[in-house]
Amino acid sequence: MSVTVNAPVDQVLAFLRDIDNQKNWFPGNNDSEVLERDEAGLPTKARLVNDVKVAKDEFVLDYTHTDSGFSWHLPEPTKVQKVQEGSWALADKGGRTEATMSLTIDTTLPLPGFVQKKTLKDTLKGATKALAAQF
Repeated sequence: MSVTVNAPVDQVLAFLRDIDNQKNWFPGNNDSEVLERDEAGLPTKARLVNDVKVAKDEFVLDYTHTDSGFSWHLPEPTKVQKVQEGSWALADKGGRTEATMSLTIDTTLPLPGFVQKKTLKDTLKGATKALAAQF
């Protein structure tokens, strides 16, 4: 899901990479803490606590960075998630930024597929809307 943000790419990317601050704006995120950083100071591992409508989960994500975004994955399953993979990809739109978030989650919860899809869609919609509201 994409949103256009009224800020340049470098400013939006710096904001998104501030994983410690995610708990203050990302829907459902109750806590976020960077555990490891690379030589450039970019987060490579973080602990997060999410509470969405269907479940609460604490987990660690590993991050990989590019010049125009970053991706993450869940290195080990949790009691709620078997898989989590996601990314933010940013594109310059003449001083504005198109931010596209992708997210795949495979859950262990015994929920109907349509409930899982709606929860994922709500997360994507909420995150892109919340990002735009920050600028």
